[in-house]
Amino acid sequence: MDLSLIDCFVKVADSRSISAASRRHRLPKSTLSHKIRQLEDEFGIELFVREGHQLHVTDAGAEFLRYARLIQSNCDDAATAMAEMRQDVAGTLRVGSTGEFGTTITSELLYAFRQQYPQVNLDVVFLSSRQPFSDVTEQALDGIFHWGEPSDVDYISRRLSVSSYGLFASPQYIARHGQPDDPDALTGHRGLVFRQPTRLQSWYLTQPGEDEVDLLPTATCTTNDYWTIKYFAVAGEGIAYLPDFFVETERQAGLLEPVLSDWRSPQTAINLIYSRRRHVSKRFKAFVDFCIDFYRDRDRVKIPRYYVERVSL
Repeated sequence: MDLSLIDCFVKVADSRSISAASRRHRLPKSTLSHKIRQLEDEFGIELFVREGHQLHVTDAGAEFLRYARLIQSNCDDAATAMAEMRQDVAGTLRVGSTGEFGTTITSELLYAFRQQYPQVNLDVVFLSSRQPFSDVTEQALDGIFHWGEPSDVDYISRRLSVSSYGLFASPQYIARHGQPDDPDALTGHRGLVFRQPTRLQSWYLTQPGEDEVDLLPTATCTTNDYWTIKYFAVAGEGIAYLPDFFVETERQAGLLEPVLSDWRSPQTAINLIYSRRRHVSKRFKAFVDFCIDFYRDRDRVKIPRYYVERVSL
């Protein structure tokens, strides 16, 4: 079978649109359409069904997609093996990450990794699940950045760092509404609250030598997107409960400042999760080692941070 047919099929399946795949990969729509028709004619079965403006894989298409990813992964492993014969760290690295890491952590690390290993191509997938370990196999991912410990013993977890939640607000908000003196005073403030799948996320805070508090403030904005919460906080709309790493650049730029800085959530580990395997490619071994070194001394790596302007008002 022509591997280009498989490649085009995966591109369209991931994009859910021939037009979107054409724009994303800079391929003619006519070429993609022809390749898909060629595959369907060869199998004698439909691989896609149109729903509105999107294409969705049929049951047969989903089954073929599973094998297509494995074929691509095996081809890449073969190319990597040949590169390793020349002592090169090369090939494609497929990395997953939950959305809150985003440009704050994942992109910075991957950018720095590419500067050291320019022969490695990156394929980054952002996942919505809070426990996305099954995606390692289903999407043929090399590893996943995850906040917290894995719940499945079949996966290896390498601790990279730790972080915790804190309360943050813009200087403008503090100037208008004042800095609360203790957690009880938060009841009179505006809360920007993250919505979990089954409930709103409460603000769990502790202080050395003090009792812990678990409160849910009056919310003026609730959302299941941390970026929206951070945007509203920078805009002066209220107090947000966010991870330290997620507001690092905004704090350095003076866009956000801590509220009740002595009160924090318990620390949670930032881990790189990957499946147990008999053969570890030179590419992925280099990546794991790089991640560990990166978190030991982030300040030594000069990384452009472009997104500050995007959230500034």
